[in-house]
Amino acid sequence: MRDHRTSAQILKHQRWDALLGTAAIRNVRIDKLRLLDRFFEYLERMQVSNIQDFTVDLFLQFDAKNKNPQRLRYLTQALREVSPGHPSLLAATDALRSKESAYEKARRPAIGRTRRLKKSVALTALPRTWQQALSDMAAGFDRNAELPPTAAMHSTITMKMRQLGFEAVTADLSIELSEETVRAYARALIKRDVKPATLRASFSAVLKFARYIGANEAVIELLLELCRTYERKAKNSPKTKYAKLQNTGYSPIAIVQRAQEILDRAENKQSFKDQNAARNKAAALALFSVLPIRLADTRLIFGKTLLWEEDRYVIRTRLSKNGNLWTADVDARLAKFIDALILRGTDAIWLDTMRTSCINQYRPLFITVRGKNVGYNYVSDAWRSEFGTGEHIARTILHTFLGSELGVAGTDMAMAACGQNSFKTAAAYQDETLHKAQRVKAQNELEQIAGATDLFEFK
Repeated sequence: MRDHRTSAQILKHQRWDALLGTAAIRNVRIDKLRLLDRFFEYLERMQVSNIQDFTVDLFLQFDAKNKNPQRLRYLTQALREVSPGHPSLLAATDALRSKESAYEKARRPAIGRTRRLKKSVALTALPRTWQQALSDMAAGFDRNAELPPTAAMHSTITMKMRQLGFEAVTADLSIELSEETVRAYARALIKRDVKPATLRASFSAVLKFARYIGANEAVIELLLELCRTYERKAKNSPKTKYAKLQNTGYSPIAIVQRAQEILDRAENKQSFKDQNAARNKAAALALFSVLPIRLADTRLIFGKTLLWEEDRYVIRTRLSKNGNLWTADVDARLAKFIDALILRGTDAIWLDTMRTSCINQYRPLFITVRGKNVGYNYVSDAWRSEFGTGEHIARTILHTFLGSELGVAGTDMAMAACGQNSFKTAAAYQDETLHKAQRVKAQNELEQIAGATDLFEFK
């Protein structure tokens, strides 16, 4: 049945009373206004009373009779015009993307194919004895007087063995631990121009597995020699870390300022995807510049590891490296970055309600524009896109900054922020970088005294 109602006929209904004072209503096209009125009537029938009721399914059910997403697109546009900051827009937008995706798939059916692995084989392609050994490792069983690795190291070992299997197949060898397959793996890594430190870590992971399954002595000795060789090369190779550190300003304060600039520009982005990406990146830089935990620990979840207690955000998690409980209050000045990820462009008046919703739903802190969890390496990738290196550099920055500014007390603070308990670890993160930063600080102080900014040059 055709709808010929005028705007005056539509707006006289009491469901519009709360919006009559807004100028936006006068600019909404009549066909969209009619559609919006039918949606409001639908909400009344469904007894929708709070923002938690605005779900993707609610919008999809409203438009269930239509396969084409055009009607839902008009509704989303109308909602945005009438109430641009309302949280319902998040669900409406997600529903629209879902419908568009289904519509496109129906028009152009995808040709099913398995993703082709380029540098590794599937886990199921490994020998059954290897699969069982990896399973035993994950379960925490000892083998051949070899302790099982941590969960984080287990995933690394698994990937390295899949890579070794790939290189074995490429070299027309059986997937097994032999001198031939280890050499094939080494040649492939070296050909890829992998850095010495990465080569050392790769061979170390394979060595751990070889000892765990009781590989023959010749293989273990070859892996030991490779580890020793690339340990020496790693120590002697120039550290690009120092060059990349200069991009960060050697200071978490400089990184937070960079994050603020990214956040400020987010709302000016043309697409929701770019806006969401900017908010995510800003938070990834700001939060982990002062709380530089390991990548495996950055996948925070509202209500589980990211809490709201006494009007502030608190991170409480068990560190992947040692299983220790680690708790940190998020500085109030950084709360805005988390708030932005909650609001996702909606009006700040809804913050408390939306925060509660995120906590109740155990929503991940970092999500894609479609509401899905981001990839495992997201935080490190965000840092790499901005500074040319992963999030691990934040630990060096914090140790350098606090060690330079506060000495031993600063080192203690940095260790606590990083979840570390070994002074040897702290020394490794500071090393020559701290001395360089101290020289820079001294130079800056001398420049201020001399009143000449070009007298001293960073070496």
